[in-house]
Amino acid sequence: MLTYQIALSFFSIAVLLALAPGPDNLFVLMQSAMWGKAAGMAVVLGLCTGLIGHTLAVAVGLAAIFATSVTAFTALKLIGATYLIYLAWGA
Repeated sequence: MLTYQIALSFFSIAVLLALAPGPDNLFVLMQSAMWGKAAGMAVVLGLCTGLIGHTLAVAVGLAAIFATSVTAFTALKLIGATYLIYLAWGA
């Protein structure tokens, strides 16, 4: 059972981590400073869309499939690597 003290500690640390600037926050700030508010908002929407996609994938059990299936995880890694090569080629 989750006690009040553990829940309060977890919530406090989660809030501090959420407020700490990380790569996402710095990326939004950089794009906003370079290209303006609209570009910053586009980046925020893109990041939030990714978070929603990952949350939905976990909710439907895809994380469990990738954790238990070596074949599925290898295929996911290869697809990711191919996509990164495609992005690098375009840059």
